[in-house]
Amino acid sequence: MAESGNDATTVIGSDSHFKGELEFDRTAKVNGKFDGKISGKGELQVAQNALCKADVDAASVQVDGTIEGNVNAKETIRLNANGIVKGDITAGKMVMAEGASFFGMCSVGSDAGGSKGGGRPSSGSSSSGGSPGGGAGGGAGGGGGAGAKPSDESKK
Repeated sequence: MAESGNDATTVIGSDSHFKGELEFDRTAKVNGKFDGKISGKGELQVAQNALCKADVDAASVQVDGTIEGNVNAKETIRLNANGIVKGDITAGKMVMAEGASFFGMCSVGSDAGGSKGGGRPSSGSSSSGGSPGGGAGGGAGGGGGAGAKPSDESKK
């Protein structure tokens, strides 16, 4: 396949199931199923209905499907409305749309991005929208998560 300029994208098609390790320089898009490990210098895009059972290490990650594994996004992770991550997240920035689901621990900020285990992790899982486990701050394992508010019961 010929590359032209900076628009080269690696694509795993919607009817494909890939097992192994994927390394990429610019952009990779998973439309089907992937099992293994993904690492790249650019952006990973996980399409709606796609399933990645993989640990991911990339500059940025955009999730419209499902990732089951730990994610290290040196710059930004973006969980769109249908995006689901079941695993720990380390990222410089995190954007989570209403309806997205996240089950795991996260470490987000300038100290966290690009350094595994760096920074201070947030207090647990987060889930927004209509997923099992409740609204923001719920999810598997309980915990606070971004946007969680103290309970009114402590004022009684």
